[in-house]
Amino acid sequence: SCHGQELRRPPGELRSGGEVMHRIWLDCDTGVDDALALLLALRVRGCHVAGISTVAGNCPLEQATRNTLGLLALVGSTRIGVHPGAARALDGSVGDARHVHGSDGLGGMAHLLPEVRPDPRREPGHTALARALRRQPGQITVVATGPLTNLALLALTDPRALDLARELVIMGGAMRAPGNVAPTVEFNFGADPDAARLVLRGPWNPRLVGLDVTTQVRADAALRERVAQTPRLGPLAAGALGAYATAYSSLGAPLHDPLAMAAALDPSLLEWVQLPVDVEIRGELTRGALVADLRVLERPELAEGRPTARIARGVDAPRALTMLSEAWCARDPAAGQHRPPT
Repeated sequence: SCHGQELRRPPGELRSGGEVMHRIWLDCDTGVDDALALLLALRVRGCHVAGISTVAGNCPLEQATRNTLGLLALVGSTRIGVHPGAARALDGSVGDARHVHGSDGLGGMAHLLPEVRPDPRREPGHTALARALRRQPGQITVVATGPLTNLALLALTDPRALDLARELVIMGGAMRAPGNVAPTVEFNFGADPDAARLVLRGPWNPRLVGLDVTTQVRADAALRERVAQTPRLGPLAAGALGAYATAYSSLGAPLHDPLAMAAALDPSLLEWVQLPVDVEIRGELTRGALVADLRVLERPELAEGRPTARIARGVDAPRALTMLSEAWCARDPAAGQHRPPT
C-alpha cells in the first residue's frame, strides 16, 4: 500500500522509439487555460489526442464547443472529434467564469479563430468517451479540466467504461491551498459538487492537480511575449493570456489546466500523495470543497476500504514552465499530432 507515501512515476508508460507515447482524451470547458492545455497536447511529440468532450463551466457549452472546434481548425487538427457534453450541472444549475475568461471564454480573442459550426449529429460527450475507452482499453488517459459533469454521467450510466482508462487526471480541488470561488472551494468542483463527489467516490484513484500546485505555475509577461512570436497561434494565445492575467494579481495568470495536461504527460513534474478523498455537498459555506484525509499520513490504517486520489502537493515549477513554453513557442511543432501513433 502506498497510502500517505510520496508517489513519483506511474508504472506502465508506453515507450515507442525511445519516446513516451500518450493517448489523451480531453474533457474540457474551453476557456483560456483549457485552450492552452489542448495546445500543449497537440504540440508535444509523442502525444495523440484521441478525442475531446466539452462541458459547460468557464463559459456555456455551445461557446466551449465552438472555441474547441475553432482552435483545432487554427492548428490544422480538424480530424479530432469534438463531442458536446453536459450543458448544466447534475443539479440543473448553470454557472460560468466569464468574469475571468471573458464573454467568449477566450479573453476576447475568439474572433481570431476560424468559425466552425458544431455538428448536431455528434455523439454526446460521455458516450463518445465510453466508446473510445472500449476501443483502446488501458491506453487512453482521460484529462478533465472542467466541471466533472460528463465523467459523472458516465459513472452513472456506464461505470465499467472508466475502468478502461489508463489513468484519470483531474484539474480540481484545493487540499491545503485557499479556494478560488469560496474560501475552501475550487471552481471546477464548486461548479458541480455532486459530479465531483460521484467521480472521487469511484474506484479510479485519479490524479488531482489542484490549487495547491497550479497557483505556483504562472504565466508572466516574459512568457506572454515569447508566446506572441509563435506563428499562427501567437496573437490568440498571448492575447488570451494577457486578458486572463488582468483578472488575476500581479503574480501572473495561474496555468491550472496546462499543468494538469503536463502532469498527464510527465507525472514526475509533481510530487504526489495518496489519500482518502471526498467532496462536501451540503455545507452552506463549503459546498464543492475537496476533503482529503491528511490524518492518513500518520495513521495509514484510516485509509482501509476508502476511495483515494493521488493529490499533487508539490511541483517543479521551473521545469513545468520550460515544458509548457517550449511546446507553445516551438517554431516547428511536432508534425501530425492528430494522427494516432503506430
